[in-house]
Amino acid sequence: MQIKHQVVTRTPLGGFTLVEVLASVALISIVAAYFVHIQIQQVQERVVEALAQDVLTLANASMTYFSQTNEWPDQENGDCDDLIATLGGLGAFPVAVGGYQGPDGITLATRCEDTGDLGRTLLISVNFPFGADDQAQMLMSYLPTSVNEDVDDDEGPVVTHYVATPRRASERYRFYRIALEERGIFRLSKPDCPGRRNDPAHILLPQAICMPASAQGLGGYFFDEIDDDDDYWELQLLVADGEENNNVSDFMEFSGIPTCDGNRVYVGAITYCETR
Repeated sequence: MQIKHQVVTRTPLGGFTLVEVLASVALISIVAAYFVHIQIQQVQERVVEALAQDVLTLANASMTYFSQTNEWPDQENGDCDDLIATLGGLGAFPVAVGGYQGPDGITLATRCEDTGDLGRTLLISVNFPFGADDQAQMLMSYLPTSVNEDVDDDEGPVVTHYVATPRRASERYRFYRIALEERGIFRLSKPDCPGRRNDPAHILLPQAICMPASAQGLGGYFFDEIDDDDDYWELQLLVADGEENNNVSDFMEFSGIPTCDGNRVYVGAITYCETR
């Protein structure tokens, strides 16, 4: 009797070894960490972009205010310390009840400093919490005219944005119509000229002069400066009485309050800042 032996071969099942599984988990973790980092960075970029937009909006609103008033908001009262509140009260910048509400504990501070010939420069400082150095560096890339201030090691970074005095402010004209008082005297307010190279100046023109006619017609008029105060000029309108008008003594002053056919006599005036 013959016995047959049958050999059975088992094929191993397919799968992953422990090393392969651990390698896959590590790779997935690295990819996930990378994408989480990217998401965090994008969130930070959006926060800094919004912050930069707030700073630029504040600067634009301040320059608009300057163009209308020839000074920065809150310049006279506190060297621009309450600039944000001033613009907020005018509806030119959004301010909450407790002041400016920045993201992640970020605050804004303002001041204006005298820079000599250039007038006063507005400085907008962005105060970051401790450890936000990356955000501060990112903000500087959005605000080219800014500087990272020197602070103590235990303080958060501070980025200051510089806003120069608008150039058109030094050439701004103001128009007045002023009635002459006793003896033809009147006062004219001086403009507030920024910087040390801009001087107050004026252009004057009488709107009506009544006097006896002469063969040569009206001999002319002359504005005599009586007083030169820091805030105003005190001037007097004199008119020529005759053909000679080379000297001040050739002009006469009015008696009482000047009138023309029963109406007050007015002077048209333009004030501006003249650059030396």
